Amino acid sequence: MPRDIVVLFDQEDGRRLIENHCRKIGLPVGDLQRLIEEVIDKSTMQRRHGLWQAFDEVLDADVGAHD
Repeated sequence: MPRDIVVLFDQEDGRRLIENHCRKIGLPVGDLQRLIEEVIDKSTMQRRHGLWQAFDEVLDADVGAHD
């Protein structure tokens, strides 16, 4: 999925907004992008089944990287 499908990532002001918000909540921007990609990739009901597991994998990977 192209990352610019989410317009905020494609615009300078949007990217800055995302970076500021992610910094405040302690979530790396790359992780947010991966979470959004999972939602888009699993956009049909049949494919949503693995969405929470995919989120857990993204977030668990981040926790392990910072321990």
